[in-house]
Amino acid sequence: MVPPAASEAPTPAAAPGLEPIIGGTLALLTHYARMPDLKVSERIACNLALIARHPEATATLRSMCTHLFVAWLGPLDVQDGAVGGEWRDVWPMPPAMQ
Repeated sequence: MVPPAASEAPTPAAAPGLEPIIGGTLALLTHYARMPDLKVSERIACNLALIARHPEATATLRSMCTHLFVAWLGPLDVQDGAVGGEWRDVWPMPPAMQ
């Protein structure tokens, strides 16, 4: 089989519009506020990263979403968080064993 010529190669899909990503992120944030869910929080972080890198986003919006993305992920290491904070989004902190 012969590989397609450069002119015949499919072009990558264009970046999706900025407004649908922002609208979807706001909907996810509303859902998360009503019912926290780890999968939803992961999607929110992904959307914030998309907005931060989107070519249509202003420099201010990119900067804000970059900071929100980092804040949404929480501390980078467990030692950076409060005691028991490593359990906050996963499961209630287990009782201390003696």
